[in-house]
Amino acid sequence: MTEDNNCKNLVYVSDDIVNVGIGVVIDVQNIYKYFGDLKVLNGISCAIKKGEKVAIIGPSGSGKSTLLRCMNLLEEPTYGEVWLDASIMTPVDPYLHKSILVTSNTYKKCMVEEIKTMLGKDEKEKLGYDDAVKLVDENTLEQLSDKIMTQIKSGDKLKKHEGTEFAKAVKAYNVRYGGNINKARQRVGMVFQHFNLFNNLTILQNMILSPVQLKLKSKEEATQKALKLLERIGLLDKKDEYPSKLSGGQKQRVAIARALVMDPEVMLFDEPTSALDPEMVGEVLSLIKDLADEGMTMVIVTHEMGFAREVANRVLFLDGGNIVEENTPEELFGNPQNERLKDFLSKVL
Repeated sequence: MTEDNNCKNLVYVSDDIVNVGIGVVIDVQNIYKYFGDLKVLNGISCAIKKGEKVAIIGPSGSGKSTLLRCMNLLEEPTYGEVWLDASIMTPVDPYLHKSILVTSNTYKKCMVEEIKTMLGKDEKEKLGYDDAVKLVDENTLEQLSDKIMTQIKSGDKLKKHEGTEFAKAVKAYNVRYGGNINKARQRVGMVFQHFNLFNNLTILQNMILSPVQLKLKSKEEATQKALKLLERIGLLDKKDEYPSKLSGGQKQRVAIARALVMDPEVMLFDEPTSALDPEMVGEVLSLIKDLADEGMTMVIVTHEMGFAREVANRVLFLDGGNIVEENTPEELFGNPQNERLKDFLSKVL
């Protein structure tokens, strides 16, 4: 968490982040994602509510797909947290929690140094943390605490080992809110640009593989569900064919149906039409629109602006790893406020 980025986005979250009652399904809290020196996401926060249809648009390289992959835990954020309902799916980020930061050795050491400087004490004088904090009043202590936490956070000063009290605080938070990643992935379906069907398996075998192997359904239950979905998408007659015999549009419809066999609560679509020939785009978008009309919670990374405008309740515009503008489709497309968004829309509409 480098200083140039994090100083602009000093975010803390409540020690009680539970979203019960407000309908949030996926909660992304201040996530950063770095690939070596490449900074792809720069402190993004967003919440996806049950029943919402959220479209993510933006230029290539803006971090759209990476954000989606973090939501599905296919990528672990460098910093920040991802929650599913009231459970944390990523490692606890101590930088987001004041109650954890104050238990760290770095915080205590910095606090002692600040108090000694403020009181004009000799730098070499030994003074423990518990004794040091008793030398200043409550208001001063609170001001110093905010200053020190900001310095620690903006400078990424936490070390790998920050003492027993810190480790206990992180563990306690994880025990209280920690979720099962594998179970979470079962609740969040994902459809990629390039189908990812197994070429050595028939269409039906592709569809029942995951629910049977994960023991979510018996082979008979999975098969029955798969056949109903194949009938729905008009490909029941292709159940014994291999993917190589299908068109791109057919493969993508199968990929969507395969995800639906798992009975997901949320569907994530990563540019589902970008690898298709133009005449095949409509059949895939029509299927996604049907799911949206039925109330499926979904997040769609797309270059299809007309589709985003028609289907989404909310649109996020990403640029440079940041959410630059967020609004209803009507407002974002019809009355954009950000100059970068205006420039982007002028080129794609």
